[in-house]
Amino acid sequence: MTPVRYPFRCSHCGAEFVVSRPVAEAGKATFCPTDGAPAERIFTVPETNLHRPPSARPAPPSRGFSHSGHSHGPGAGHHTH
Repeated sequence: MTPVRYPFRCSHCGAEFVVSRPVAEAGKATFCPTDGAPAERIFTVPETNLHRPPSARPAPPSRGFSHSGHSHGPGAGHHTH
């Protein structure tokens, strides 16, 4: 099983650190590597395009376009026949 990286913060000194462990052990007690005090897991919202308005989403890369039996590369403009 591939370990997952979980961020933690020490409840005493505030140090932040990361622990790698299997998902099955995600809730296991963790202690600060600096002072040994109990640590709390830091929960963050994963960054996905679903949480951003369309105007803030990155534009997909241009792949060009094809028409009338030939293709144009990325950044190429239209032309008239």
